[in-house]
Amino acid sequence: MTKKRVGIIGAGIVGTALGFYLSKYDNVQVTIFEKNTIGSGTTAKSAGTVCLLDDSVTHEFWDVRLHGFQTYLAMEKEEKGSTGFQKTGTLVVIPNKKVEEYTKTGIELSHKAGYTADWIESQDEIRKIIPDLNLEGIIAAAWTPDDGYFDATMTSNTFAKKARANGVQILINTPVTKINISGNKVTSVETPKGKFEFDVVVDAAGPWSRYVTRQVGLDLPIWHTKAEVFVLQPTKNLGYPFPVLKYPRFYARNEKGNVFICRAHVTMDLSKPMEAGLFNPDELPLTGGTEPYFWEFLTDQLMENYPRMLEASIANDWVGYRAETPDFVPILGDTPIEGYMLAVGCGGNGVIEAPSIGRDLSNYIATGDKSALINRLCLSRFDGKHAYKMS
Repeated sequence: MTKKRVGIIGAGIVGTALGFYLSKYDNVQVTIFEKNTIGSGTTAKSAGTVCLLDDSVTHEFWDVRLHGFQTYLAMEKEEKGSTGFQKTGTLVVIPNKKVEEYTKTGIELSHKAGYTADWIESQDEIRKIIPDLNLEGIIAAAWTPDDGYFDATMTSNTFAKKARANGVQILINTPVTKINISGNKVTSVETPKGKFEFDVVVDAAGPWSRYVTRQVGLDLPIWHTKAEVFVLQPTKNLGYPFPVLKYPRFYARNEKGNVFICRAHVTMDLSKPMEAGLFNPDELPLTGGTEPYFWEFLTDQLMENYPRMLEASIANDWVGYRAETPDFVPILGDTPIEGYMLAVGCGGNGVIEAPSIGRDLSNYIATGDKSALINRLCLSRFDGKHAYKMS
């Protein structure tokens, strides 16, 4: 049997998930190229939250959220620690009617999936979960004890281990330096370790994707936003277990006894140069790099919602780049170049979306069958709306 040769560029959470799912098909031979190490780059700077109730992924993609969550739980059950799961629960604070309506739908969906989710109007009950919140003007909160966050790098390495066990070749410290095309069809890629011939090449390069696609003459509607993070160390022990905390404009979670806090990616303005643009991911420092505007934003949010954290010191800070599309959902599948496919633009939701992307895109590559997700998130949805072109 002649196998379809598939190359994947990027061994972050999306690339390794795709490699694992492809490895289940007997008619596919897979090689993953990673310029650094498995689960590095933006994956290593992910908060890893996969929450049942929040608005990070719209209800249109509820099954994507659920599949991601259940996939990681199954991996954790199979091998404890393989995803670094921390079951902290999530508290979603409801400041207005729009968030109320959205969250109540999330509660209903969670119940139908068999999970616990509660609507809490009593401020005393909300404070039993996080005592220090300022609840003035707050309508209510929603609480689920079932979810939490995962370690994206550990999960990527687990996907990679499973993929390797099924015959996938993973080459780390191996950048793709050239993608070769003949007659508008991908033929091969070149790397410092040699030339590799493929029938299909998938770009899963995260924030590097804008630059990778230029190798085949594509200029995609993808921008970078800054995932700026502060890890705050309270002046004294919080005195309570800290869950995932979700507000419309920021979220927080436990980080080894400190508080990891970041701005919600869907609040970023792609037209503001301070918040979005085309940045060089290779210039990202391991720590630091946050902009003063983010601290000002965060200070305002904490003053309004969680004033106790204004007394905290900064234990760490860093910035990562998210690859965002104009509608804040990924681009999957075909491009105008035959055999060149995309699994890009996950923004801040790569951990949530990776299992569904891997499942559906691998099935399309192996069988030719397109799922509703692949059809919905195709590149052609931007035709005539946002600039993407053959350069």
